[in-house]
Amino acid sequence: MALWWAHANQDRFPDGQLFVDLRGFSSDPPMPPAVAVRGFLDALGVEDAPSDPHAQVALYRSLTARRRLLVVLDNAGEAAQVEPLLPGGAGCVVLVTSRDRLTPLVIRHGARHRRLGVLDDPASRALLVARVGADRVAAEPAAVRRIMDRCGGLPLALAIVAGRAQVDPAAPLARVADELAGFTDRDPTTSLPAVLSWSLRALTAPQVRVLGLLAAAPGPDIGPPAVASLPGAEAELPVLERVSLLERDATGRYRMHDLVRTHVQVADPAATRRVIDHYLHTAHSADQHLYPLATPAAPPPPSPGCHPGHPADVAEALAWFDAEHRCLLAAVDMAADHAWPDVVWHLARCLTTYHHRRDRPDADLRTWRLALRGATAEYARMVAHRRLGEAFARTGRDGEALAHLRRAVALAEQLGDRRQLAHAHRSIAWACGRQDQDATALAHAEVNLRLCRELDDPVSQAHALNATAWFTARLGDLDRARSLGESALASRPNPEAAASTRETLGYIEFHANRPEQSVAHYRQALTLRRAHGYLRHVVNTLERMVGPLTAAGHHEEAEAAAREAAELSNRLRTGR
Repeated sequence: MALWWAHANQDRFPDGQLFVDLRGFSSDPPMPPAVAVRGFLDALGVEDAPSDPHAQVALYRSLTARRRLLVVLDNAGEAAQVEPLLPGGAGCVVLVTSRDRLTPLVIRHGARHRRLGVLDDPASRALLVARVGADRVAAEPAAVRRIMDRCGGLPLALAIVAGRAQVDPAAPLARVADELAGFTDRDPTTSLPAVLSWSLRALTAPQVRVLGLLAAAPGPDIGPPAVASLPGAEAELPVLERVSLLERDATGRYRMHDLVRTHVQVADPAATRRVIDHYLHTAHSADQHLYPLATPAAPPPPSPGCHPGHPADVAEALAWFDAEHRCLLAAVDMAADHAWPDVVWHLARCLTTYHHRRDRPDADLRTWRLALRGATAEYARMVAHRRLGEAFARTGRDGEALAHLRRAVALAEQLGDRRQLAHAHRSIAWACGRQDQDATALAHAEVNLRLCRELDDPVSQAHALNATAWFTARLGDLDRARSLGESALASRPNPEAAASTRETLGYIEFHANRPEQSVAHYRQALTLRRAHGYLRHVVNTLERMVGPLTAAGHHEEAEAAAREAAELSNRLRTGR
């Protein structure tokens, strides 16, 4: 297969390009379409995408309907990977590369299929000129001819050979051709392994080993901090990059072509564990910034030689999770393959808050399914059932959600774990509330409140009081709901719980025909929402306070709130 690339002409594609490597045929599992769609939404600037995968596809297509984009879908495995990623606008061009024909795209979408063979001589020569210079190519036409013959027109093979030539600019190309002299087969299917074998022979043993370990690391790429957990790897990166066996992107992350990865990776469980432990312990540290009030169980100790990172604050933690998310998901898969259930469970736990912040229940389903599958301890199974139930509820799969949540309740009762039992009842209340089953939701919220009081947990009690107040208000008992909400505020909740409680009280006062009191609560909730930085929550608060503002006669403020809500909603919808 030839490696093809595309360049977006800024005149033709003024809105730029979207690129994703779908990895249809490599040692990594194919990228699920939902992950790719969510990545494109992130690239388009969407900060609060809908949780439903179908709604995400619809949003992606609406965002691209009026744009002029080049969408590059590289290394697709099947048409089903590609179809959700097709943009909605006629001004977009989609380039799909694959090692299969993907006939359904031709039949259903009118795609134009073009079989890409190997590079012809002019194109092969142009590639060498671009890499080693026109003067060197012109000075040794015979050597260039032999190199092209022995690379079989494969761009990747030519790039690797050119990389070797670039390392020593004074060396004649004839020497490179002579080194390849043992290989005379021009069959493209054998050119790359032969060139790789030749290239590896020029490396030192430590360089070959490092390359193999990098190839076996989880995820499509690797950042320098993770490389530090592979002893000796950092020193070899410049050489491996110069000979075109690694590529470094603008952010400093290293990746290799999946064909190279397939041929050079080595099995070293100890090295793999060090890298996965780097991801696990850095994620544990980052998660503590995202949810500082939690007291999570400590993960297994890091392997000797592992060097975890320690993000300094919430912004650094989110940036790290964003950059490493695909590698973290791959680390969960790899830990499951190596039968390290504790690592899988703790990785799933460390990712949960991030997945909530980025609204990625699909990723939570993926990690917690693996955690549940490998869990042997009842406590681990109980938490996995609860988290799976929450993720299913967020995707609208209510039956599966309640089945897992009820199993979590049963296990918590069996173990006598009142804290987890409280969490499970609160989750059931939330899931039932999403289905407008307010009476059932209130019953579970009251059990949650009773348990939190028994546990003497002020933070959980504040959340429980607010949940009980909300469902009580929804059922029409405004006086009792107000009392519960005021008790929640008196318990000095964290900012998130305080904002939610202020909104509950705003709802109560508005429905009690006390608009000024309602407005006061909503204004305080809005201040807290703005400080927390969730645009979707800001939009929700602005929308909810329009009615009370209007009823209280604050018409200009109501209009401003409605206008800002619409503007922010448009930003969320369009990514601008």
